[in-house]
Amino acid sequence: MAKTLFLVHGRSFKPARRVLRRSWTDALRHGIDRDFGVVGADRLRRVKVRFIYYGDQSNAFLRRSGYDYDEADDRADRRACLARLKNYATGDFLGAAGKQNYRRLDGRAAILEALADVFSGPLHLLRLSDRLISVVAPDIREYWNPDTQYGSAVRWPLTQKLSGALGRGEDVMLISHSLGTMIAYDVLWKLSYYGEYRALRRKNPQRVTWLTLGSPLSDGTVRSNLMGTAASGTRRYPTVVKAWHNVAAEDDYIAHDQSVADDYDDMRTAKLVDAITDYRIFNLAVRGGKANPHHGPGYVIHPTVTQLVYDWL
Repeated sequence: MAKTLFLVHGRSFKPARRVLRRSWTDALRHGIDRDFGVVGADRLRRVKVRFIYYGDQSNAFLRRSGYDYDEADDRADRRACLARLKNYATGDFLGAAGKQNYRRLDGRAAILEALADVFSGPLHLLRLSDRLISVVAPDIREYWNPDTQYGSAVRWPLTQKLSGALGRGEDVMLISHSLGTMIAYDVLWKLSYYGEYRALRRKNPQRVTWLTLGSPLSDGTVRSNLMGTAASGTRRYPTVVKAWHNVAAEDDYIAHDQSVADDYDDMRTAKLVDAITDYRIFNLAVRGGKANPHHGPGYVIHPTVTQLVYDWL
């Protein structure tokens, strides 16, 4: 059976597709090679990798909203971040060593102070209100805007590619980050219930292994805006997910509620998914001279993520 790995990036400004794809795939390949050597690298080379890009849509929206972006600086900073991440050994990310290395990162204290000012309380008590989302993540708020095509436009690349892979009977792992996890959830729900995908569901008994990184899917405001939220019973949830692995980093404010297993336990009890498992990590990424626990490749290169990918491989 053919295997296909999907990568879905997150929110905010993004460099050109080829640049962002290279950042993600280099992080993943380095992590697999670091942790599993030749065997892991060979297995990864044997699968198709589909990078789902909607950065053109998010960039256009953010620019219309008055935000500035220097792509050249962003590319250079991403390269420097990844080079630094590659210097860590496997054990440097894990346990007490991971915690210590995270606490030593440049600018970490400044980020925590800024978060405290924005949220006025502990992160685990936060609910991302519409007003707060509009301030800290306006592209997430725009994703729900019924008066624009933004949501449909950013969902379409994944809808098209994922439905094709499942229609061909491929074994799929879907890795999504940040806003990409919301996009993935909605696409998975559509594939579970929309009439145009009936043939796909009948033809392919395979289900998706889903890995979410830095996800806001446990936040109450986010949950109330997902596809299926107005339905009753099990129809609220996707049916095409085999296993759901959720990875959240310390101090990642987008993933402030770090557990999805409790919020989506109805999926498991109804046997719509075999298992939902949460993992907590330290993301050692540094962007712009400051710790950035939400950074996508910082998640992807982490040994917890590479282990999950290797298990699927």
